[in-house]
Amino acid sequence: MRKQGVLAAMLTGVMLVLCGCGGMTTDEAKDYVKSALDAGYKAEFKEYAEITDSTEKEAKKEYETNLDNSMKEAGFDETGVSDELKANYRKLFEKMLKSANYKVGEVKEAGDDEFKVSVEVQPFTAFSTVSEELDNWITDTYSNIEYVPSDEELNEAIMKKMYELMDEKMNNPTYGDKTTVTVNVKVDKDGAYYIPQKDLTAVDDALFPEDAL
Repeated sequence: MRKQGVLAAMLTGVMLVLCGCGGMTTDEAKDYVKSALDAGYKAEFKEYAEITDSTEKEAKKEYETNLDNSMKEAGFDETGVSDELKANYRKLFEKMLKSANYKVGEVKEAGDDEFKVSVEVQPFTAFSTVSEELDNWITDTYSNIEYVPSDEELNEAIMKKMYELMDEKMNNPTYGDKTTVTVNVKVDKDGAYYIPQKDLTAVDDALFPEDAL
C-alpha cells in the first residue's frame, strides 16, 4: 500500500491533458493549475473541462479509471480481501484525495509564454499513527487466542481493522506545516500548454508524504 501506487497514475492521466492553443495570461495560467489540481484531487471537473476543451464526462471517466488502476497498483487484487472491503478502501482513498489541502497563489511569467505558479500545500498527516495502532491491535487481539484463524481470515480481519482506523481519522484529518511548491506551465512545439509530470509529482509528494501514509 505504497503512496506511489495509489496516487501517481491519477496525476498522470487526469492532469497532463494539453490545454488549448494561443496566448495565455497569468490569470489563465493560475486557473489552469487550479482546475487541474481540483480535477485530480477533488473530482471537480467543470472548469477543467472548459479550460482543456474536453467534457466533464471524459474527465470523470479518466479519474475513475485511474482510481481503479491505482487500487490495482497498490496491490488490492493480491490481498485476497472481500470485494466489499476493496470497495470501502476505494471510497476511502477517494475521500483522502478530496481532503488534499492546497491553495494556488502567485503566478510569474517565465519568458517564452511560460509561467511559474506557486502552490501552497499542507501535508496530510492523518494516517501517520495507523501502523502503530494496527500493530497494537494485532498484539492485543491475537497474542493469546486458542483458535488459529486461516491466513485468509487473518488477512481480512487485519485489513478491515486498518480500514476502520483510517476511516475514523478521515472524519477529522490532520495536516503538517505549510510549504510551497512551484508548478511550471509550459508550452509545447504545437503551442499547447501543459504541466510537467515532475511538477505534479512534486505537489503530490508534498501533499501526501510517504512517511505519513
